[in-house]
Amino acid sequence: MEVIMLGTSSAVPTARRGLSSVALIREGESFLFDCGEGTQMRLIKAEFPRRKFHHIFITHLHGDHIFGLGGLISTLNLGEREYPLHIHGPIGIERFVRFILGFPRPTRMGFEVIYDELDPRFDGTVLETDEYRVLAKPLVHTLPALGYRFEEHDLPGRFDATRADALGVPFGPERGALQRGNSITLADGRVIHPDALVGPSRPGRAFVYCTDTAYCDNAIALAHNADVLVHEATYGDDLAEMARDRRHSTIREAATVAVRAGAKRLIATHFSTRYDGPLMEQLRTEGESVFPGMIMAKDLLRITIPPVP
Repeated sequence: MEVIMLGTSSAVPTARRGLSSVALIREGESFLFDCGEGTQMRLIKAEFPRRKFHHIFITHLHGDHIFGLGGLISTLNLGEREYPLHIHGPIGIERFVRFILGFPRPTRMGFEVIYDELDPRFDGTVLETDEYRVLAKPLVHTLPALGYRFEEHDLPGRFDATRADALGVPFGPERGALQRGNSITLADGRVIHPDALVGPSRPGRAFVYCTDTAYCDNAIALAHNADVLVHEATYGDDLAEMARDRRHSTIREAATVAVRAGAKRLIATHFSTRYDGPLMEQLRTEGESVFPGMIMAKDLLRITIPPVP
């Protein structure tokens, strides 16, 4: 699993930072979280094929998180995409995209755009397959906003092949049955139960994306034991009052969310343009005082989440 930070600036792009967007890649599938202006240019720089996306998850309807959708969808259409694109987000995202695609006259689309609009109070599963699910919870911002958690389903426990040999369990379907949680009967009549050979289930990997939001309990709940938490850190301590007024988080608050959630790694992002050079180091110091080893996001930063051992 790989996380690619595509845009890391808040509200306004800078020479080095584009607007909010993160790509997640898992087992050949790709997912996009937010789509700020310039997202497809960052995808090009990341040498990432845009056609691979099946699902885009939008946190809220502020322009710095959605103004890249029109260009991206237009490019996908020009590229003769045929399979559907699913866009999940707050109520209003369908109206916004349809307006873009209909101006100045309706675009002839070669693929279907499927909209999944979520109520501001939505708290549950957005998408689920046999291998993973995506959850959403409401965050705290000046517009209805959602945080997302992408998590793999639990994996089976480790099979103890050495003990299986000692018990005389033959190679073949018997071992598969035990790994699936079924008991077996050997030729000599002995019954072998799965708990004798299979360890406890192993939690799958989890990626969490929380922006824009003030410090809140739902962000902590989403990030519980996450392998990677991407959390907005728009301001430092010097602008804590502005953070409260605008329903954003300071970097210290982002780090506190990560600590309280037990997240393994924190990527701080969505930095105000006020911070650059030495001031970015000031932010880093504030965040690391709470969460040592915190990662300061940069555009095109790639983070790998290793397989479950």
